[in-house]
Amino acid sequence: MSEEVGNEGLLRVLRLGIAIAVMSVASGPGCRSVVGESDAVDVTYAASLTATMAQLEQRFRERSGRAVRGDPRGSVAGAHLIREGVWRRDVYITADPATLRLLGPHDPGWAVVFARSEIVIAYSSESRFSSALDSAGRGELAWQNVALRDGFRLGRTDPDLDPKGYRALFAFRLAEQQYRLPGLADSLLAGPAGRESVFPEAHLSARVQTGSLDAGVFYLAEARAHGLRVVRLPHMLGQGDPRDTEALGRLHHRTADGRDFRGAPIAYAATVPLNARDSEAGGDFIAFLLGDDARAVLTEDGFVPESSPLGDREQMPRSLSARLSR
Repeated sequence: MSEEVGNEGLLRVLRLGIAIAVMSVASGPGCRSVVGESDAVDVTYAASLTATMAQLEQRFRERSGRAVRGDPRGSVAGAHLIREGVWRRDVYITADPATLRLLGPHDPGWAVVFARSEIVIAYSSESRFSSALDSAGRGELAWQNVALRDGFRLGRTDPDLDPKGYRALFAFRLAEQQYRLPGLADSLLAGPAGRESVFPEAHLSARVQTGSLDAGVFYLAEARAHGLRVVRLPHMLGQGDPRDTEALGRLHHRTADGRDFRGAPIAYAATVPLNARDSEAGGDFIAFLLGDDARAVLTEDGFVPESSPLGDREQMPRSLSARLSR
């Protein structure tokens, strides 16, 4: 099904753009949120959450009186920076719980899944193929046939740095199997001859919005937040259904430095690294993510809110463990 965000969604995108511009001037590269408050909560989060985090940070500040200093980053890259001690963050939020192990000595052994989403093909009205993609969304054309048209540019993120990047690979491999089209995955990955198809997350969304890319692989909630139209993928390709856990687990991606990531239903998880500057503040922010205010924001942006513990609950702050037991 093809979807297009209305005026409300576009206003959210405009507000986000203004907020990012102002905050980047005030805080410098890599730090998007309000600074200048000594008790601000430092959060590294999956860059696909950028639009939603702008709203979550505002709600958290209204409730707690505390600002949030946010660093949007690919989940793999963010974990590396924390592991190596380059960053000390009160909260680490990932788009794939598998990256928690990359925190190394700073992995506390627990996390909380607070939201789920799915993979989609997203595009804007500026795409040269928007009409065909509209038809694909209505089931009148096969999305893969549109993506294979001459000159079609399908963007994605780096699978070695970002879970969405390797989930794009998984989606294409599953499509090849389910549609019984040998070579489909390689064709989708290759793109037009001599044209780059892998981009940082922020660049990917901007290029799709302006039409310099005809479409990109996004999470559903992320695409909605950016005001993009979407083609939702069938069967397991969207990787959003927990019932597909076993089948998705057969897929894997090995990075250039030898790390393996396996397929799994898409889940966003949060934890407090052991080298956090203020672990109590980190626990407070995660508790907020599980509350009604945050769940309302997540639902509006197209996420499916959840409250599921991961790992050793004995190591989890008592306030969080108690909340999850309700």
